[in-house]
Amino acid sequence: MTVELPRIDDCWNTIGVRGDRTCPRLVEAVHCRNCPVYADAGRTLFDRPPPDGYAAEWAERLAAQEPEPPGEAHPVLLFRVGEEWFALDVRVAVEVAPHRPVRRVPHQTDRVLAGLVNIRGELQLAVSLPHLFGTAADSTDAPAVAETARMLVVEQAGARWVLVVDAVEDLYYVPARDLAGLPSTVAVGKRVFTRSAFAWRGHTVGYLDADRLFAALRRTFR
Repeated sequence: MTVELPRIDDCWNTIGVRGDRTCPRLVEAVHCRNCPVYADAGRTLFDRPPPDGYAAEWAERLAAQEPEPPGEAHPVLLFRVGEEWFALDVRVAVEVAPHRPVRRVPHQTDRVLAGLVNIRGELQLAVSLPHLFGTAADSTDAPAVAETARMLVVEQAGARWVLVVDAVEDLYYVPARDLAGLPSTVAVGKRVFTRSAFAWRGHTVGYLDADRLFAALRRTFR
């Protein structure tokens, strides 16, 4: 029996996160996996009858000896602040939320604390990474918020903060062999928090040291 495959509109590869990101649904969904169109496509594929030889093929694959795993790789979440890309260990990433208004705290002079933001009904401390790194521009004007802006919720040892970022990419596994020393052009402030760097899609990504980052935040907000 020949099984005719259902017609699937794989819009995630054209206008979604794997395409040019022009899909208007991304503003609310953040990622295609949160979109009902993506979910419906998955159900359509899973509900179709299996093709001839499908069960036998998978029985053969599962019985075969597993290949040796690749070299050590670090799972990271990629995000952008301004024009620069950074990576953070996924174990400290709790949630990626759409951008929300940040309310300044009255009489607060430390600009590392961007303000308070509502995440799922709870007020969380929002952090300005440029001010933490000491690379923020000297301007009193609020920067324009890009459509790709997101709130990256991070947590370590029960302490939670929200990083205000300009874009978030998908999970990425960076091979340990690709990690290199920091370029000499990295600013001193960022160098304190960056453990290494690696190349990704033509960009140099700073791999942040989560322990140093959280230690600095605890010192700032204690």
